[in-house]
Amino acid sequence: MNKMIDNLDMLYDIIDHVNIGMTVLDKDNRVVFWNKFMAKHSGIHSSDLLGKNLFDVFTYLPKQWMELKLKSVRLIKNYSFVSWTQKPYLFRFSHSSMIKGNGVDFMHQDCTFIPVSDPLTGDIYVCITIHNMTDVVISQMKLSEISDINKTLEQITNHDNLTSLYNKMYIETQIQQEFNKAKRYGNIFSVLFFDIDDFKGVNDQYGHLAGDEVLKKIAETMKKHLRQSDIIGRYGGEEFLILLPETNLKSASMMAQRLRATIESMTTQYKDKEIKVTISLGVVQFRPDIKNASQMIHEADLALYHSKKNGRNRVTLYKITGCAAMKTPG
Repeated sequence: MNKMIDNLDMLYDIIDHVNIGMTVLDKDNRVVFWNKFMAKHSGIHSSDLLGKNLFDVFTYLPKQWMELKLKSVRLIKNYSFVSWTQKPYLFRFSHSSMIKGNGVDFMHQDCTFIPVSDPLTGDIYVCITIHNMTDVVISQMKLSEISDINKTLEQITNHDNLTSLYNKMYIETQIQQEFNKAKRYGNIFSVLFFDIDDFKGVNDQYGHLAGDEVLKKIAETMKKHLRQSDIIGRYGGEEFLILLPETNLKSASMMAQRLRATIESMTTQYKDKEIKVTISLGVVQFRPDIKNASQMIHEADLALYHSKKNGRNRVTLYKITGCAAMKTPG
């Protein structure tokens, strides 16, 4: 008998000192056990709490919700788990996390409600365990913060500051990847190269800030008229590259003509001035004989050059036999 009592005392001592909060409530929700973890974080010693109704002491507790939870656990005689993701905390304890910051004011808790039957009376008590999850919460917040920073850095790395389009490095990488797929699987795709006609004249007449507005307006207009799968990037200055996946030369030329006509009808408002511009375009389709993506961009550039040479505001298709110009309608 003495040995059994010693074992119970040892078990009680272990439960009292574990780094987990533990309290036991009787059928009237009076506290019958309050371990040292709970005493430390609540500032209330067990001797001052035993026999008192939990809700009379901790008036901030969600009484209606918690009473239903306790009633359910006693009735069904099965445990219930509440994650901090559902309810950040039950007891409003301060935390002493080694990880600082992120605006976590109170200890975040995983809580388990466990039914405990009294073998003598048959009464069902409920043991509530409190696991401190604050370090996990703050760590996840910091990881999320780092992820956001990385996404921002990626945006900065891959995008042009003025137009918010992809930059030269990114669009070249995407064309190279599409080129590799086409070489391997026989896919068809096209590249469209264009620039703004006499953009220097816009800057000279209206100023560089006006020129910036024209670039931004063209970028905004292009994004609205391209397919979701298309990728457009600012190649430099007033030059732009568009990758058109799964697009043959005929379809790409039709797309180029629509874009040319759209820009021709566009007006950029700058202060009290209305600025109109046109663009010249060069189009090339992937062919198995093309050695690399750089050659493909070069051929699109050659086609663009022919558009400029032949009067601007037009589309030129690059073919193996040379460049074929598509005259501007009207």
